Amino acid sequence: MLDVRRLQFLVELSNRGTIAAVADALHMSPSGISQQLALLEREAGAALLERVGRGVRLTDAGRQLAERGADILAALELAHAELRSGEEPPTGTCRVAAFGSAARALVPSLLDCQRRHPGLRVELVESEPEVAVPGLLSGEFDLVVSEEYPGSTPELPRHVHREVLGTDPLEIVIATSLLGERDLVKEGANLPWALEPVGATSRAWAVQHCLGLGFSPRVQYESYDLELLLLLVHQGAAASILPRLVLPPQRETVKPPSLRSPPAVLTRLDTGWSRRLVSLTRQARERDPSVRAVREALRGGFGIRQLD
Repeated sequence: MLDVRRLQFLVELSNRGTIAAVADALHMSPSGISQQLALLEREAGAALLERVGRGVRLTDAGRQLAERGADILAALELAHAELRSGEEPPTGTCRVAAFGSAARALVPSLLDCQRRHPGLRVELVESEPEVAVPGLLSGEFDLVVSEEYPGSTPELPRHVHREVLGTDPLEIVIATSLLGERDLVKEGANLPWALEPVGATSRAWAVQHCLGLGFSPRVQYESYDLELLLLLVHQGAAASILPRLVLPPQRETVKPPSLRSPPAVLTRLDTGWSRRLVSLTRQARERDPSVRAVREALRGGFGIRQLD
């Protein structure tokens, strides 16, 4: 008989790639994880891991057992969740992971959700999707807020439920003082740009959008922090393409924080495209009362502002 806990270690290794990452996620030592996996190999009567340099990877048998193990763990969690499915009001803890701009926007909705459901504790962790999704699969998080840019729908892991929470229009933004009398599209190649780093989905989409307008953006500033990109725009240092969620109301003048400079007036051009904001949950928890309550709060929290 295979030990379910050891199966979880194998599934974690399949999701995270290294024993060190599994140990860090489960708050164990790498040697402890290795010992448990060795015991699982003996129980299975087959080689599940093979050495590659200083690390390991799953054998064909290991990958097959990891898939079956994921099914078993999901079935056990579903059985437990079905016992709670009729509970009202929502109780317990729901851990939410959200990327930066979404996390800041959702604080009021999550606090309101806790006030409406006194027995529910909502925990919020700022985390990028590539880190949060493995945490979702391991049970570290109950719900992950992710983003999808036009033309890009990431392949979801098995046993993950996806729901669209809202759409967030994407805009080209530039300080009016930097643009002057120039045409933003015609002069796009001559302007400095601030975008997320190479490898980010938003960066790839922004570059393709600019190419479609007839120019290649000259990227001078790079950051995953959208607030920093907006700060550079406010300072008249660069143009950018940003989601409306992080932008001030249209025609509002905003004084950049912690910097002594006059208020900035922004020129904004709607791209006609939007990113999708989505929630990801394990299928076994999809109908859990606490997850349902939090997801509804998130859906209401993404009331994206319209252009004035």
